[in-house]
Amino acid sequence: MLYVAFQKVDFWQIPKASATSQEPKKSAAKPAKLYIPQMRRILYVSDGYAQGNRWTVSETGVSYLITSALPQETGNTVIYGHNRKSILGGLWRVQNGDFLYVILENGEFVKYQVFERKEIKPTQVEIINQTDDSRLTLYTCSGFLDTARFVIVAQKVAESYNI
Repeated sequence: MLYVAFQKVDFWQIPKASATSQEPKKSAAKPAKLYIPQMRRILYVSDGYAQGNRWTVSETGVSYLITSALPQETGNTVIYGHNRKSILGGLWRVQNGDFLYVILENGEFVKYQVFERKEIKPTQVEIINQTDDSRLTLYTCSGFLDTARFVIVAQKVAESYNI
């Protein structure tokens, strides 16, 4: 079902496997796209980082905090973006138990299941700290005049290396 959904939106190109090809090595790759089925949204991912006291934020997609864990690694993978209708506006629709997918630069994907939703203050930066498990933290601005942050936290449940 996931394959069909991705195929309809030209989500990625399926590599052709030959009869003599060996399985690819599992290597760490950066996120390239974020698929949020509940929002019917596929977002391109760019590198994000803190510059001085401000974070760089993509104007057209979401940003991957390059100091956070890569999706195939243990730790906290942090992706953030603007609370705009075409980006993460409506992130509140994602509920506990829903799935999120991070598609990597090499075409592999990682599947996550949401287990926490909350609104925090902008000063509660511990949400981006590294963890001993493999998780995805998504967040965007919320509240009056962006005085809060809406956060979704999801646990890694599967990886696929043979698409």
